[in-house]
Amino acid sequence: MIAAEENELLTRVGPDTPMGELLRRYWHPIGGALELTGKKFTKMVRLLGEDLVLYKDRSGTYGLIEPLCAHRRINLLYGMPLQHGLRCPYHGWAYDETGACIEQP
Repeated sequence: MIAAEENELLTRVGPDTPMGELLRRYWHPIGGALELTGKKFTKMVRLLGEDLVLYKDRSGTYGLIEPLCAHRRINLLYGMPLQHGLRCPYHGWAYDETGACIEQP
């Protein structure tokens, strides 16, 4: 049996934890390609203690970004897919697959 401190070190995978930093260096299956087809372009995902939005834009590129818009903190799960990126449904800020804001109308 391991000590409580060692157990905490090995089992906490959230942001800014040693095991979380290690696991973020590897690939993780988070969704099937058939889940984002037709009129469904976004999906809420919980991965390593973080809520994220998985989306597919109109060019077929997948993105995994933070769920809240940097401007008004609106959930991007309801965002509109663009040719390259996802647009916030509230004020229209656009984000690319890395989470960078690429347009502010």
